[in-house]
Amino acid sequence: MAFNKEFVVAVLDIRPCANENLKLKSVKLVSELLKDKICAGKKDFVSFVLLGTEKTLNDVNEHVFPDGYNNITQYQQPQCPTWQLLLNFYKFVNEDACDDGDWLDALVVAMEVIKRGEDDTRNSYDMFDVIVQNVAQTEVELVVISENIQYVDNPISGVPKVIFRDGKKSKHQLKNEDYALQLITNCSAKFYNFEEAKHCIFKTSNKRPWVWNSKLTIGTEINIKISGVIYMKDESNIKLKKCWGHEEELVSRELKSYVRGAEIEPTEEELIDGYMLGSTPIPYDESLKEDKERYEPGLKFVGFMKRDSIPEEYFCGDSLYWIVHQKGMNASAQKLDALVRAMTNTNMAMLCCKVYSNAFNTPKMVVLLPNELHPDRPASLTMVEIAYHSQYQYFQFPRLRTQKTDCTKEQIDAIDDLIDAMDLTINTKECDEPRDTYHSDLLPFESLSHIYEQNVLDVLERKIISNASEDDEQFAEMLDDKNFVEIFWKVPEMREKHAKRAAKVVKSLFTLEENEPDKTTTTAKIKAEFSGTSTATDSSTALSFDSVGEETPADDFRQLIENNVLKIENRTERDAKFQIYAKQIRNVVWSLLFETKESLNFEKLSEALAIYRKYCYDFNSFDDYNNWISEIRTQVVQSKLQNFWKNVVVNKNLGLCFVITDTQESQQALKNFYELPNDDV
Repeated sequence: MAFNKEFVVAVLDIRPCANENLKLKSVKLVSELLKDKICAGKKDFVSFVLLGTEKTLNDVNEHVFPDGYNNITQYQQPQCPTWQLLLNFYKFVNEDACDDGDWLDALVVAMEVIKRGEDDTRNSYDMFDVIVQNVAQTEVELVVISENIQYVDNPISGVPKVIFRDGKKSKHQLKNEDYALQLITNCSAKFYNFEEAKHCIFKTSNKRPWVWNSKLTIGTEINIKISGVIYMKDESNIKLKKCWGHEEELVSRELKSYVRGAEIEPTEEELIDGYMLGSTPIPYDESLKEDKERYEPGLKFVGFMKRDSIPEEYFCGDSLYWIVHQKGMNASAQKLDALVRAMTNTNMAMLCCKVYSNAFNTPKMVVLLPNELHPDRPASLTMVEIAYHSQYQYFQFPRLRTQKTDCTKEQIDAIDDLIDAMDLTINTKECDEPRDTYHSDLLPFESLSHIYEQNVLDVLERKIISNASEDDEQFAEMLDDKNFVEIFWKVPEMREKHAKRAAKVVKSLFTLEENEPDKTTTTAKIKAEFSGTSTATDSSTALSFDSVGEETPADDFRQLIENNVLKIENRTERDAKFQIYAKQIRNVVWSLLFETKESLNFEKLSEALAIYRKYCYDFNSFDDYNNWISEIRTQVVQSKLQNFWKNVVVNKNLGLCFVITDTQESQQALKNFYELPNDDV
């Protein structure tokens, strides 16, 4: 049976002026293409063209223009992919190189290799339109691969747009880029960088997610056709070969009988009539054995219950399902939407009995939890398996949390930021920032080759090179070059940078304290717990005031913190005491700024804001300060106090608090915060 054969001609730039890393990536990309075609058994034709060789060996120079197309070498004959061709390619790319040669001439040579025998005229930029028209008429798919290519979203067409990287460029390079971009519209050329080129050449098809189509039955009247998609699943172990026993394994026979842990001596008749499972007799007689009941597949409604009444420790199973209505089932969509809305408003969860299929007919108890409704998403539920009563004995409950072990809001936000920083997807729908991937994924899992297949290809390649290295020193050197493989497998730089920043914040918020064993008695421990309170009480008597006044708010707040707060050993009590004085100084500043009829004292206000902002850093109260200063900003605009805003907040840098202020995001957010709407200052 005949099938279409693909003709691939790879043009590689080996000129010494080119970047060595670029050459290495080019060789790696072509070798990946060859390995894939070899292992897939494809009978396509592959050839190569080198740009920047000292010698000139190509059909255009030999048969058409003897004086042109110099310093370009083409491979001897197009061949089907073989391991020998791969070894020949590694030798071919090591031809003696020079700085001469034109990439457009190399493109003409590559076209001549494809056309084989067709005459063509020497082309230059003056004949650029003729070359492009010829490419379009011959229906050759032109793919341009460069490391200088990036992508940005195009909201007009909805398709990512190709751009070149910014940077210092020569006039010749800018001219080449202008002509290269014209290839997109004139001959439908495709531009890819090295991250996307492999996906283009291999044409990896997207894989649809697995879906469990079933129905949710509530009572006798309501039936909702649903689709379940696995949210997440535990890692499954490798299945080994099953065997009953090994030849050298010893087998023993147990002659004793037990009921509920107590040894019994049953008679022979009792053993023949049946055996005991707990206190229930199980007959051996097949005529007395009932047929196993078959259950209808799907979800059967059992009852509603409050979400808070289901401890998360009862959840079990190895997978989590996302439940939505089946595509095209409008009635089911409306029913499910109403159900989710009602469950969300009443904070309810649904207890159901799940039967997977006729083949896997064991019923399981599951809980359906409503997900938050979004205007652009279908109503959905989260299905998680819940344990039976008999399984509770296997639970491992965590220790009860205390106020001391609870995380602060800043710590929880830091962990969330760390998780988001390690996310390999770009959350924004449209982004003007250039990126290295065509789609908005830093690591597109749906278009990556299978890791097992990739490892097989790498192992086969290394074995072939290892055999060839016995006779050729060139291949022996390739085996010692670790960068040949490692340089292409690493974490995306963008995510690595953000993840390190987020990890640094987490490390600063979760301080490690040395846990020394307490050798005191129980009475001493009880006294130690109240030592913080007593210290606070004794220290508070040293001051004649216990609140922040309007005369010297900054000095009052500082003395109260140093004498009444910092000396408390119990961290929870110390934070609670700080919040009391923080609220007082906020009220004083608000009163001095917006409620007083006297002229504003900028120095007093700036000192109060500065001391409060400083201690917010010490007590990790960034959100409290940021929310309050945002309210100040809103009221300043309404009261037309732009002069105070400029002279105090902006000049003294008393704006938003950030854990790390030297990042570009923090500086931009602070700049936007300092700019008032309709600012005339």
